[in-house]
Amino acid sequence: MVDSAPLISLRRLFGALVIFSTLRFLFYGWYDCQILSPIITFPFEEFSFLYRPNHLGTSLLFGGMLLGGFSIMTGRFFKIGTALFFLCFTYVELLDKTNYLNHYYFVSIISFLFLFSRAHKENSSVSAIQIDLFKCMIGLVYFYAGLAKLNSDWLLEAQPLALWLPAHTSLPIIGGLFKFKATAYAFSWAGAFFDISAPFFLLSDKFRKWFYPVVVGFHVMTWLLFPIGVFPWVMICCATIFFSAEEHRRFWALFPGLKLPEITQTGEKIILFKLFAICFMLIQMLFPFRYLMYSGNLFWHEAGYRFSWRVMLIEKPSWATFFIKDSTGKEEEVNLSNWLTVAQEKMVSSQPDMIVQFAGILRDKYKSIQDRDIKVRAEVWTSLNGRRSQLLIDPFRDLSKIENTWAERDYVLPIDSVISPTEFARIKKQLIQQSDW
Repeated sequence: MVDSAPLISLRRLFGALVIFSTLRFLFYGWYDCQILSPIITFPFEEFSFLYRPNHLGTSLLFGGMLLGGFSIMTGRFFKIGTALFFLCFTYVELLDKTNYLNHYYFVSIISFLFLFSRAHKENSSVSAIQIDLFKCMIGLVYFYAGLAKLNSDWLLEAQPLALWLPAHTSLPIIGGLFKFKATAYAFSWAGAFFDISAPFFLLSDKFRKWFYPVVVGFHVMTWLLFPIGVFPWVMICCATIFFSAEEHRRFWALFPGLKLPEITQTGEKIILFKLFAICFMLIQMLFPFRYLMYSGNLFWHEAGYRFSWRVMLIEKPSWATFFIKDSTGKEEEVNLSNWLTVAQEKMVSSQPDMIVQFAGILRDKYKSIQDRDIKVRAEVWTSLNGRRSQLLIDPFRDLSKIENTWAERDYVLPIDSVISPTEFARIKKQLIQQSDW
């Protein structure tokens, strides 16, 4: 059994952050543009049964997040509050793929792990594995994010940072450096080294106190440069669990009202928790490697990309045009702005599974509203990390007949397809006549 101080600190800081994040979400009105206003949404297929909430339901979900966050922060009604936050937050996360972010997934995982912890017992010791489980999960996020950066685009081409950094030349002091390609290379290599080495430095009693300021500096820099919300602050706070219990107690002693009580109880050893921890970490270690089931460029077809801690590796501007055809044989272009929000249109234009999902939605809507059986095809031009624009998917495939599964995405064209937009436009009429779409 060990001192629970690191776990208590994580609980307090995490609770405060999720309260702030929820209030920020409400303040900016994102609940409206992401949940209420869209005409359609793109739920994860495994959770398509989830009911899309109305105004009252949305209010209850975010109210549950705030109550749950307060419970996590204070430790009061901890189990109930943590379960409430986890369920409400994850529910919203699963409603629309458009809004997927790695840090939403991370927040769900941390809140889920809290459910099985004794983080609310401030005067009790805990099994060491309870703290170690959080350390393993946080370390895995860093390490896998670093492994994902060991690719030719990131290391040899400095992409996508070479595209992103020049937009920040107006920053004081360091902004002038961002116009040089060498800066992008330096940031790319430093970022990969930081992510891979972070868990090892944080675990080291010798280097931790020197490396933690690097953690803070790294995440503050990414927060200043890129629109990634509160994720940097979440990682800054979560990394504190690697410090010793004595250091946590000294920190909270600076705030008399928050000082940690002395341990007066001994927590119970939980054999089942150890089994749970092993199984959980095995899943977390293996699941990100499901992309190995698929051939081709992962960044292009994106099969197995989500939920694998691949952070900021893609710049993928895309332009999509959808067409429908009914029994009359007449082809019509779909006005995407009549169906999608700006954010949805951006995601649908670049992510193959969302292209297929949108085709299915169009098929069902036209059938239910106009009683028309339609086919759907799409011409999608995509540029990956500075490459020339290429066709992403087969432009003459009836997408309405495809279902999103874990199967190979055979409707995605190889990334090295050579046809140019000009050449495609020239031969398009002939290709349409020859296709049976």
